[in-house]
Amino acid sequence: MKSTFSILSAAVCFNLLVGAVFAADNYSLWPRRPAELEQARRLVREQKGAEAVHLLQPFIHDNGIAGREARQITGSVNVQRYLSRRHPDARVYTVKPGDNVFKIAAAEKCPFELIMLLNGIVEPSGLRVGQKLVLVPMNCRLEIHLSQREVCVWDGETLVADYNITEHRLTGKKEGGTTLASRESLTEGSRLPARSLQTASADRVLVLENGVRIESVHHSGDEVLLDRKDINELALLLVSGCDVVTYP
Repeated sequence: MKSTFSILSAAVCFNLLVGAVFAADNYSLWPRRPAELEQARRLVREQKGAEAVHLLQPFIHDNGIAGREARQITGSVNVQRYLSRRHPDARVYTVKPGDNVFKIAAAEKCPFELIMLLNGIVEPSGLRVGQKLVLVPMNCRLEIHLSQREVCVWDGETLVADYNITEHRLTGKKEGGTTLASRESLTEGSRLPARSLQTASADRVLVLENGVRIESVHHSGDEVLLDRKDINELALLLVSGCDVVTYP
């Protein structure tokens, strides 16, 4: 007579086998990771970012794991081009009398931090009349996906960047469309004047028209938190007045 233990073991094995077969036929229980994701990562390692981005286009708007990974890979490739002199809309600006970095940034829709980055400027007020500056006008929109804990930057249909939300605290209904109202800079929790020389090395805070703050440290009120590196990079891509949409 077989022992009770042997009978139970056989039953357990049978149930596991049936469950595995059922799961294999059910995509929702056994999601298949598209081979294109690993292929895209290989292309990125081989310095073939454009090919990787093209390969991942069918997955960009997917709400599942494949879509999230596709957006992360695509964003890591595209953001480098958008924040460099290789941007297709990059152009040369000639400094005029009375110009400074902040004035040029507002007029040309290029974040002042990006102007300094692209041109190796350390002293914002040290421009010379006739000096040539490379500018990249930004026309991006921001999407905040709360349930997916994800922030995406788009330029038309092009995904520019993708960041993880570390935490969010929103009171009341904050979903829907709004705009970026202002950009702030903080050092050790203290707000700096807009034209402070310390601004370039400070932490960024993006304040939306609906009162939500996007930042890296806790603040009273409604906020969406990102890693410090991510929020500082995000600030390079957005200008005041740009469109922002928050999804539940």
